[in-house]
This record gives sequence, structure tokens and C-alpha cells, in this order.
Amino acid sequence: MSNAERAPGINPTALSMIICDHVWRDPCEGKSTIIGTFTTLNADSFPFRHPVLAIYLALTNGHGDVMVKLRLVDIDDERPPIFEIMTNLRFRSPHDIVENGVEIVRPLFPRPGEYRLQMFTNGELLIERRLSVRPRLNRSAPEQPFS
Repeated sequence: MSNAERAPGINPTALSMIICDHVWRDPCEGKSTIIGTFTTLNADSFPFRHPVLAIYLALTNGHGDVMVKLRLVDIDDERPPIFEIMTNLRFRSPHDIVENGVEIVRPLFPRPGEYRLQMFTNGELLIERRLSVRPRLNRSAPEQPFS
């Protein structure tokens, strides 16, 4: 179904948007593996350049080709985005669940604080996740495990 054949005004439903280190797709089975999920980054200094920020997406109820915009902004949306990218997702049927992994290489965080990762289609916000970027408090101590 082309964009012209798309159901007007119908946006897909976001099932998931996960920030992680890497998304791997098994070429034989088509299964996605999400590696190293996080909601906080610890930086030794600012501005801070993170090596890779990967984003796992899962959407359903899409119609044909759907352009998705991902952007990362500071919590108050007062400065230019850290990044803003577009990716195309193809739905053969609204019943499909389309998964995708996107990698952002070396995003630059100018200062510590709270950021928002946002997903849009047709100018409408579908889902949003917070990302905290903070100074590393103790460089020699390992991160605390889940308790």
C-alpha cells in the first residue's frame, strides 16, 4: 500500500521504544535481541559524546509505508535537538508488528540533565522515553546492580 493509499489520519500504535547499546536481528529467524538497556548515562565530563545509542522500536496498526521521526531533546525542549532522524517502516497489513533497530553514532550531550527521546508520525507524538545524563560520581566504583 503506497502513501497515497494509506488510511488518512491513522497513525500506527507504538508498542515499544527501548534505549539500549545494540539491537541485533537474527537473519534466520528474524528475532530481535536487545542488548544493554538503560535509562541513565554517566559521563566523566561535559560536553559528553556517547559511543552509540541504539533504539529498538515496535509498532503495529500501520498502513503501508510510514515515516517515523525520532528526536532527542532536552527536557524543556529549549535547545536544538541532540539528534533528529527519519526512518521508513513498511507495514504489509495493519496486523503486522514491525520491529526496527536504529543506531545513533556518537551523539553529543552538551550538559548533564534530563532528555526526552520522542517518536513521531505525521507530526503526532506516539511515545516518549526519558534519558538521564549525569556526571559520574565515583569513577572507581562499579554501577550498582538491580536489587
